[in-house]
Amino acid sequence: MLDQSVSDVKAAGKAKAQALIETRKSWLENDMAVAFEYATIAYPILSEADLRHMLPRFSQKRMASDLDVTRYPECGGMAERVRAMRRGAAEGITDPLLAAFYHDWGWFGSRRLNTRFVAAAPPPPQCTRLFFADTAEGGEIQAGNIDNVLMQFEHDNRPPPQTGPAETRFEQVTQVGAVSSAVLCDEEPECLFPVDMAWIMPSGMTDIHAYVDMLARYMEFWGPFNGLYVAPDMRCAVIEKANVRMGVRYSDGWGAITAGAYLDPAMHAFKESCSQRSFEVRGWGADNPDAVYWDGCEKRYRRLLSLAEAEHQRGATLLGAARITLDHAVPFPERICLAGERGHPEEKLQNWSMLSSAEVSSGPNRRSLFWKIDPEDLKPIYHTRCHVRAGAGLEARQQEFEAEIEAAGEIGA
Repeated sequence: MLDQSVSDVKAAGKAKAQALIETRKSWLENDMAVAFEYATIAYPILSEADLRHMLPRFSQKRMASDLDVTRYPECGGMAERVRAMRRGAAEGITDPLLAAFYHDWGWFGSRRLNTRFVAAAPPPPQCTRLFFADTAEGGEIQAGNIDNVLMQFEHDNRPPPQTGPAETRFEQVTQVGAVSSAVLCDEEPECLFPVDMAWIMPSGMTDIHAYVDMLARYMEFWGPFNGLYVAPDMRCAVIEKANVRMGVRYSDGWGAITAGAYLDPAMHAFKESCSQRSFEVRGWGADNPDAVYWDGCEKRYRRLLSLAEAEHQRGATLLGAARITLDHAVPFPERICLAGERGHPEEKLQNWSMLSSAEVSSGPNRRSLFWKIDPEDLKPIYHTRCHVRAGAGLEARQQEFEAEIEAAGEIGA
């Protein structure tokens, strides 16, 4: 976008916003209502009226924030274009509150609510992602869960895939997964300006260390989450990201992430210090509900890594990856698959694995597996139908792949 004229960027912003309003305005309005409701549950000190005033003010402050191009040289010309894009978007989304939500809700939550207020309970852990390169299937495997509270089901809802995976090759460093992770009482960035990382990340980067170094220089402008990145040489990086800090783990040929915990030593220590501050604000000692919750998230993460490493060592298979995502062989909170549990005594909303998937994304055995809950008939996702799709060009093997699942019995046990 930085190579486009200001007028072109403005037109693009208007077109995107208009298309959203014309096709999904009710979805956006519902998404905002659900987000506000969840925020007032998480932060009881707030009221909806507060959010309706606070969010637009925050949006204005972001746009007025000074972007230092001497410190961030790749951002030359970005401020002018971001402002033009938002002027264009304002012609499509004419409600200032809805526009502020569209642009800035994520940052408002992480850089204001989560830094200036203490939540009644930590956010529920959301999502898991796995990647295996050298597998018994003769190609890469990607798998994962989308976990969320039921009130967010419509946001995460999607139909089963109609076709199987086409051949996927990594020609540059690629993010193959991102899951929720944050700390209570996090730090705030020096600059709030909405830098669009997609505008400045060089295309075609193949060196994962160079890619991570670029992300580290701009760490104020993205996250927080745990992210999984893969390079063409199958070198993997797991980045554990708070608002303005990050830790990295590198591995060869496999990677796994889940939500709600940091295992990098420095990030783990930082999260512990933030948790301690949140305990002190509430007058809690070491034995408290939040501490139990965070410990459960960490145990779940460590179990995931143990299962994933063992699968990698024996030669990963599609069923093996699926069994990890649908793991329910141990009690909550260590189990990977969620089925309506509340991870925290003060948590008012149940957390479910809403969607689960696993696919062989390259090679001669490409195929995908997909599970989805029905909120009108709630049951664990591993008790729902598995949708099987043969890879593009392998449709003649559809029955073979369906028989494989039929013979597997219950997945994840």
